[in-house]
Amino acid sequence: MTVLMETWDPGYQRRTIGLEEAWDAYRRLPLHVSASFSWNDCEEETLIVGVEPEFSTVTMGRERSFWNLRVSEDEEKVPIRMGPDDYMWPRGCILPRDMGLELLQKVDDFDSLFDEYSWAEG
Repeated sequence: MTVLMETWDPGYQRRTIGLEEAWDAYRRLPLHVSASFSWNDCEEETLIVGVEPEFSTVTMGRERSFWNLRVSEDEEKVPIRMGPDDYMWPRGCILPRDMGLELLQKVDDFDSLFDEYSWAEG
């Protein structure tokens, strides 16, 4: 299983790595680095984990829809920066920094993630 890893430190780098290597790379990310880890990139079923110094985001592609992992029902959109881009993101879908790693470690059982966690259509 492979993962597309992209980093902005401050320049952009992109590489494909093994899933276990992605877990280790996530754990070792310096706090100033923005990164994303995409499993099954551009396919029908995908998991995209964004990692920033103070938070993470997780987006799942499933059944022709995108879903954002949420930790609360708060739907207020707030500005965030991920990599070089600014977004308006639901406050309840802004996750603790290490939570993205938790889901990345469970991607081998992708179908169970939708039932095990709470998601908001994105």
